[in-house]
Amino acid sequence: MRIWARLGLGVAALVAAGVGGVYGASEWVLRRSHAVPLGPIAVPHDAASLAEGSRLATLTGCKSCHGDGKGAVWTPVDWREGQVAPPPIARSAARYTDAELARLIRQGVTKEGRTLFVMPAWSMTYLADDDVGRIIGWVRSLKPAPDDVQATTWFGPVGRWKILTGETRPSVVAELHGVAKRPADPGRYLTQVLCSECHALTEPRAHDGKPVPPLAPMAASYAPSDFQRLLHEGVGAGARNVGFMGTIVKENLHALRPDEVDAVQRYLRGALPE
Repeated sequence: MRIWARLGLGVAALVAAGVGGVYGASEWVLRRSHAVPLGPIAVPHDAASLAEGSRLATLTGCKSCHGDGKGAVWTPVDWREGQVAPPPIARSAARYTDAELARLIRQGVTKEGRTLFVMPAWSMTYLADDDVGRIIGWVRSLKPAPDDVQATTWFGPVGRWKILTGETRPSVVAELHGVAKRPADPGRYLTQVLCSECHALTEPRAHDGKPVPPLAPMAASYAPSDFQRLLHEGVGAGARNVGFMGTIVKENLHALRPDEVDAVQRYLRGALPE
């Protein structure tokens, strides 16, 4: 019995050491500082800019992820994985300057210089300065409310292991790819900002372990009216179910204007290989 007890204690000690090692290493990753410089950003506050900022916040997923600005809890508490709880926007943004908010949105870096791990910045790095300014203007128009969600994001041992192995991808982007102003013909721009996180232009890609079709041949296969329906209603050609894409459309992409949908399809058709 003593031998088994000693073996049990040894195994317990090894497990504790392993968990402690994962915690310590992941904590270093979570707290590591990233030297991503701040840049100036112009933030408009007129009614038209705030309305456009609100629409952009819908398109880019700010509202759907953050519970229309009031915060949300995506996952139930799980001691193994942790909890994902996007914070209420007004409360979180109150401690940030406009330049820090622009860096947070486009480059995934917090006020303290740490990377985010859930809020993706990879496609947001393509946002133009004027559109970032409009989104920040909308953010500044929000007010904290008594019913804001107060839950926080935290990582359990499995969640921390995924951070260490790269399965949970850090959000930090060192280099900006955006321009000063949104292009007059926004097809390429909107494709980069809204679609590039999941889709490649001409080759299939896997996203979260699931196959994702290439954009250019898919768009070319659609009649313009069907493409409008796809991006406004989340319904594929022939009333086909498009899976998770339908959710993204209903939560975010439905806010695209018809002329923007036409511009996206025009760009994607032109991106097909000769």
